[in-house]
Amino acid sequence: MPSIVLKITHPPSESDDREIPRRAGPLFRGNGDIDYVCGNCGFAIAAGMAPSQHFMLAHATCAACGATNEFPPELRS
Repeated sequence: MPSIVLKITHPPSESDDREIPRRAGPLFRGNGDIDYVCGNCGFAIAAGMAPSQHFMLAHATCAACGATNEFPPELRS
């Protein structure tokens, strides 16, 4: 499964002492084989996306580290 590392637009706060919730998972799940991962920690923000699937958001905050990641402009709807 290929992984694409997202661009960080805002790094996590150094004061953030985040703990990944046990049930944390990707913000999006698709029907393909591409994972979009946090540019800071590698946590899957969107998993199993198809090349033709688009995101409704321009940015997403990583549940694992708190960094703000930007989805590629060509994948935004």
